[in-house]
Amino acid sequence: MADISFKTRYVYIDVGSKNYGSSIGSWFKKRYPKQDKPFDVFAVEADKRFHEEYKSKKKVTLLPYAAWVRNESLFFEINRAPNKNSESEKGRGMGRVQSAHTSTSYMNDMNKIQGFDFADWVKRSFGERDFVVVKMDVDGIEFDLIAKMVETGAICLVDEMFLECHYNRKDRCCDGEKGLKYENGYRECLELYRSLREMGVLVHQWW
Repeated sequence: MADISFKTRYVYIDVGSKNYGSSIGSWFKKRYPKQDKPFDVFAVEADKRFHEEYKSKKKVTLLPYAAWVRNESLFFEINRAPNKNSESEKGRGMGRVQSAHTSTSYMNDMNKIQGFDFADWVKRSFGERDFVVVKMDVDGIEFDLIAKMVETGAICLVDEMFLECHYNRKDRCCDGEKGLKYENGYRECLELYRSLREMGVLVHQWW
């Protein structure tokens, strides 16, 4: 275990946090080796279904937006399943974030949210003397976010990352047919992990 005592601030950023118990309460609070250091916890979650719960979590700062590469309006897919109301599925997050579309028919299956420039926020909020841990589960846009973080140098401020990389395995859709949901393959995920390690980020596969 690395010695982090020389750092002046300790930060945990949960990108795509869903509800409190999804990863902050069930994993970070209970299992992450914090070495008796007080961590500032940030939950990045655009889905309004989970916002009310965070009002009672005094030691967690909620950022009620979607992590993105720009400050702009976005849309996310509404999860649908046969004979199920996806709004009531506890702990289930949004579908994949999409850039803004103007088609009325397309909008029928999408919800509007606000995206914010995640890399810019990291650079403005933290410094080299901070110990920053990021968990990222963003349903496929991790390639976009990390590319922007590398481009801006924000990735250099991240000490440790728990990353779920989504690749184009076949998923069963609501009509029973299987289709490819993501653009990148498993090889691209392995390359993403490798490149992060080469940049000095201690990255682990999230599940």
